Amino acid sequence: MASILLFWLFGLYLSLPGNPQVDDSLTSTVLGLQNRYAAVKGLSADFRQSYRGPGVDQTESGRLWMQKPGLKRWEYKVPEQKLFIADGQDTYLYTPADRQVLVRSFSAEDMRNTPLRFLLGQGEILRSFTASWESESSPKLAGTLTFRLIPRAPEPEYTFLVLECDSTNYDLRRLIIRESTGNTSEFFFANIVMDAKLDKGQFQFKVPKGTEVIRLDEK
Repeated sequence: MASILLFWLFGLYLSLPGNPQVDDSLTSTVLGLQNRYAAVKGLSADFRQSYRGPGVDQTESGRLWMQKPGLKRWEYKVPEQKLFIADGQDTYLYTPADRQVLVRSFSAEDMRNTPLRFLLGQGEILRSFTASWESESSPKLAGTLTFRLIPRAPEPEYTFLVLECDSTNYDLRRLIIRESTGNTSEFFFANIVMDAKLDKGQFQFKVPKGTEVIRLDEK
């Protein structure tokens, strides 16, 4: 269930005050990333996701599609097939092998409260986070810059984010989420296509016949 929770955490407009605690080069990097994603309507990318915690070390991979204002499709291919879809009203996590889909409401308000809302054109990074160059996790890719974001207001689900972006075009290449439990999720992104032509049908989920539907937010 911990890895499922990350999907609801997932998930740029500019009008920032001066911030004397952030050096000019860091500010340029953070705003470069923000402006990069403010300018696109949708994207696709290959991803590799690792989740680590006490007794858990799991790696999965596949391809994702995202479109403003909050549509998402994550197709997991390795080690097993799974499908995650956010259609603007609900999220669906479908596991064919289990013949089961987990459903949860996900409104526009929920999207505004997610830590990575700026990837879909919402929020302002430096208003929501304190930024610093990353000193604990070294860059894993060539030609990248790595910085840490700590939420200005306490968040119940995570303590900080580490972002590694391309130093030239500011594409997000790696993301680390440190959960409040101490567990860590790490994502690598490759073969990124900005302003990908996406079909809205990709973000709709039809429950396959014989699939058990479990609503996680039922009262």
